[in-house]
Amino acid sequence: MAQKSISDHLIETIRERSDLVAIVSEHLSLKKTGQNFTGLCPFHEEKTSSFVVNPVKQFFHCFGCGEGGDVFHFIGKMSGISFPEAIRALADRGGIPLPEEDGPLGGVSRTESEEIFAVNEAAAAYFHHNLLDRPEGKPALAYLNTRGLTLDTIRDFSIGFALPAWDDLVKALAKQFSIALLEKAGLVSKKTGASVSAQGKAAGYDRFRNRVLFPIRTRQGKVAGFGGRVLDDGMPKYLNTSETAVFTKGKILFGLDRSKVFGADPLIIVEGYLDVISAAQAGISNVVATLGTALTEAHLRLIRRLTEKVILVFDGDEAGVRAALRTAPLLIDQEIAAQIVTLPPGKDPDLLIREMGKPAFLAELEKGKPIVDFAITQSLKKSSLKQVEDKMRVMRQIAPLIDRLRSQIEKSHYLKVLSDTLLLREEDVRTEFIRLTQTEKKIPSKTQAPAVIEKQERIPDEEEKILMLLIQGYLEPEVLNDYFSLDDFTHPLLNAVIAHYWDAEGNKWCNRTKGMSPKDQASHSLISRLSVSEVDAELVKQIEEDCMNVLHRKKFDRERNAIEYQLKQVAGDSEVKKVLMKKIYDLKQKSSHLAGSH
Repeated sequence: MAQKSISDHLIETIRERSDLVAIVSEHLSLKKTGQNFTGLCPFHEEKTSSFVVNPVKQFFHCFGCGEGGDVFHFIGKMSGISFPEAIRALADRGGIPLPEEDGPLGGVSRTESEEIFAVNEAAAAYFHHNLLDRPEGKPALAYLNTRGLTLDTIRDFSIGFALPAWDDLVKALAKQFSIALLEKAGLVSKKTGASVSAQGKAAGYDRFRNRVLFPIRTRQGKVAGFGGRVLDDGMPKYLNTSETAVFTKGKILFGLDRSKVFGADPLIIVEGYLDVISAAQAGISNVVATLGTALTEAHLRLIRRLTEKVILVFDGDEAGVRAALRTAPLLIDQEIAAQIVTLPPGKDPDLLIREMGKPAFLAELEKGKPIVDFAITQSLKKSSLKQVEDKMRVMRQIAPLIDRLRSQIEKSHYLKVLSDTLLLREEDVRTEFIRLTQTEKKIPSKTQAPAVIEKQERIPDEEEKILMLLIQGYLEPEVLNDYFSLDDFTHPLLNAVIAHYWDAEGNKWCNRTKGMSPKDQASHSLISRLSVSEVDAELVKQIEEDCMNVLHRKKFDRERNAIEYQLKQVAGDSEVKKVLMKKIYDLKQKSSHLAGSH
């Protein structure tokens, strides 16, 4: 059966029902700025917001890296999927039925990532069934009950259980998915030297056995992997999915799909799955956890796109303090306004909430200290300050952190704090700070934003502004009729885009650009940039007139140059020569008149 194509009308319907601002807001924090929304670009690392979304034209553009386009392009770029797959994803989101076609995705082939997400969803459902509906799951359910989790919470987080058997999941999912795919998803390990069956399936064994399993989801709620807590004395105590095409421990946070953080709302970062789950059960939704690793730069870049404030909660033991101090430089480098909290010894968020309740946990959060203040406090705990060596030890520990601060005001503030704390003259502390930081190895420069592809030839300003007015609806294309043809727009890239307004059959300008979505990245970037550019409505008419005049003058100049070339080919004092010279004179007059009226 031949695949049915999706009509342009249906694609436009999907586009119109997809709110780009709402979709982008699921991935990063946006702020209203004039007629547009701005935020930190998700496609490259940056400190200052250069990512702009125009809610009227439904286009985005990053002035830092040049990435831009419509809602299909954004979803495709964020999820690493093709244009047809982006259409299907947005159709599903908007409840728009697509033509019935052969195959599981209606004629759109699945990527490896989508296949892994699908098998993970099936595995999560199976593990959840094991926990709640099979007698073998009772010990795991009893363990979760001892941790204070209700049945509603267990269901809400889809917590599951992997049986002690070596091939329980293999047998359960083998009819739906190949062993190769289960292996790609990190759910199954292939047996060494295993033979391949007649169906092409190699024997394998389950990665997770006798473990309570916590599905780890992406920001969009897809199951990327699992964290498993063993029920017996087996090691390791916690085991995560191995790295796959959709799962990397250092790039994902447990609970991020559930956290409600926007702009200035704080994101609370804890260390364990049960810390997140207990907090959620107590009604605290803005909590996430790392997956047994320290916070990475990738984590912090993700966090910074979502919120401006972070509260890091560490256990009160020595390991917790060391973890906090290791994280401090990264937080400063990412310019994240972070508060660091260390809980009382022997307590973690899960235990604190279960034993003392939500108010006690929130009270501890109020005790958080800014990064440098926390570091100074911890340094003082190990130094009596009775000897000059103690004071120098504190200086050597704190000076590199202060040096990382971008703000000179912050640096000055903490040097004053340090001098007061160490009972030293401020000028002496500043002198020593300069000496220490000059001898320290300087921090490597951060990865720069990918350079925007340079144009071979700069787009003429007047041509670009005319296209901007057309795209933003300030100029009707019919206004160009009787004045300009498509060839009067000389830059190849701009000409290719503005051709969407040109009816080649009728040789006239018309508005036939609904759903304009060029395939090449350069055109996408140009359209998106001009879509989000700010235009002063009161100056639109003046901009239009000025640009039209310049276009006219350039057109007259090109015509005059062509006639002058013809004139050189005419011999003698013929009538043809007089006609050509008259045309040149008329064109000069027209050009002079336009220049004078400008």
